[in-house]
Amino acid sequence: MHIRDFSGKSVCILGFGREGRAMAEALKKYAPGCRISVADRNEQLTMDNGQWKNVSFQLGERYLENLDSFDVVIKSPGIPPLPELKAHNSKLITSTQIFFDSIAESGAIVIGVTGSKGKSTTSSLIFEILKKAGKDAYLIGNIGSPAIGYIERSKKNTIFVQEMSSAQLSDLTKSPQIAVVTAFFPEHLDYHGSLEAYQLAKTNIARFQNKNDAIFFNSTSAECKAIAAKSIGEKIPFSVNDAPVRIEETRLIGNHNLSNIAAAFLVSRRLGIPDDVAIHAIKEFRGLPHRLESLGIHHGIEWIDDSISTTPESAIAALDALGNRVATLILGGLDRGYDFTSLAQRLKQSSVQTAILLPDSGSTIRKAIAEAGAKMKCIEVKTMEETVTQAIKCTTHDKPLTTHSPIVLLSPASPSYGMFKNFEDRGNQFRKYAEKKK
Repeated sequence: MHIRDFSGKSVCILGFGREGRAMAEALKKYAPGCRISVADRNEQLTMDNGQWKNVSFQLGERYLENLDSFDVVIKSPGIPPLPELKAHNSKLITSTQIFFDSIAESGAIVIGVTGSKGKSTTSSLIFEILKKAGKDAYLIGNIGSPAIGYIERSKKNTIFVQEMSSAQLSDLTKSPQIAVVTAFFPEHLDYHGSLEAYQLAKTNIARFQNKNDAIFFNSTSAECKAIAAKSIGEKIPFSVNDAPVRIEETRLIGNHNLSNIAAAFLVSRRLGIPDDVAIHAIKEFRGLPHRLESLGIHHGIEWIDDSISTTPESAIAALDALGNRVATLILGGLDRGYDFTSLAQRLKQSSVQTAILLPDSGSTIRKAIAEAGAKMKCIEVKTMEETVTQAIKCTTHDKPLTTHSPIVLLSPASPSYGMFKNFEDRGNQFRKYAEKKK
């Protein structure tokens, strides 16, 4: 549904976070006469200086009532597929779908990037290569600004690099012309309800491609291969062996990033960008905050922020990347019922001396560590300030593992919600106390 088709209709925006607000702005701009309402569970929503004076609000516990009174309901990605919404399926649409429909005839290209790990780095790498090549490119979606705000910039030869979460892919009936699937493992199961539903959402990045489109997929993952198989376009595998550089030639940490580099490099080749331009951009790329980001040396310790780590698999990847310099590992967060057995087995083989465990999943991780027979000190804490205090005490009092500074690694293997607003807040607090503590 093109955004201009909303003119004169009554529209309910379900969820008024970042994407919901961007959707309201777009409707005001492109759909004159559209009557906008907002439904959100949060009763404390603040309205900015009368900006939404012509928008009606339905807030609180009963926010899902009366949805049948609207012509269209636009569901924000933060709203899960609730049972209460099934009766309104014929009216439901997402802002991602509206963006795709609205730019369909513009001649713009969308490069959609998804994956349980690596999608932000890969998206950013592709974008940096495109910028270096002088392309009219924009980084949008889950990592950049909401896509719906870029409709007017879509034209022939415009390239949108869109990081796409499983929530943004849900219910989508169009796929990007170029798709990238970086990795797959169980995540966001509380949102989707099951592993099958999560994987089904991911397949939408490929399901609606045509024969002229292409999907790049991680060849080491059977699940990524299965997602790619849903496309009728060209299927292009990649692995670390396709990276045009060694990791030591870049500013990134960890050989797992070679897979992200490989994906970005092969996509740039398909777009006709010279190899030397792409390689130069890759070497200059500085990486993203909270993704194996070194915060420098404080108290004789190197502090590494990998707050983006929200699953056991991502914490294992961080340990693999940093080797035996990790003396203290900070784990734990929202308990989504993950199985931490593989992480505990990896810790048993590591040189980690102390595990500092945050609530709520910290106690579950501690049990997994004990059952695996991993010999390390486990300390349960309640705040990030206490976490850093204990990390300094344990790491500086233990014998250094190498001639280099020992590492305190924040790679929680759990979501951040509960104690923190998001993974950025968690990482920022980690930095704050690491730099502040004397």
